[in-house]
Amino acid sequence: MACRFTREGERILYGVLGSGDLIGELACFTGLLQQMNAFAEGSATLVWVPLPQIDGLLEDEPQFARWLLSAMAHKMRLALDRIEVDSSLSAKARIARVLADLVLEEGQDLEITQQQLADFIGVSRVTVGQVLGALEREGLVQRNYSRIRVCNAGGLVELAG
Repeated sequence: MACRFTREGERILYGVLGSGDLIGELACFTGLLQQMNAFAEGSATLVWVPLPQIDGLLEDEPQFARWLLSAMAHKMRLALDRIEVDSSLSAKARIARVLADLVLEEGQDLEITQQQLADFIGVSRVTVGQVLGALEREGLVQRNYSRIRVCNAGGLVELAG
């Protein structure tokens, strides 16, 4: 997961990262120090790519530049969507939207805890549990330990508005 900490020590979750996701590109291209913290809840392999190598790829490989811009634009779209959603939707609709987005990236079997989901949308774990229970009764999801199986992604999209 990628997050930041407030001055008061509260964690703000910006995203749940998966295989092939980037982290650190903001600091790399702005020349600023660390912008995000990342935590793995299982095994993870990180690959450090030195700036001169990135510069070389940008200069010599147009497809790398397109891939990098696409990955960064995707992150920006998710951030903008989250800002919009957080200001206008109920917790149930926000959870439905996050789950529907994750299905597009990871498939219907999601490795995400209720606490991670709560941190991501800014509600309590209890609220997430209540909402997931309702979504499960509606046949949209199935809950397992540290996993959520999405049974009806279209239903989640419809619920998210």
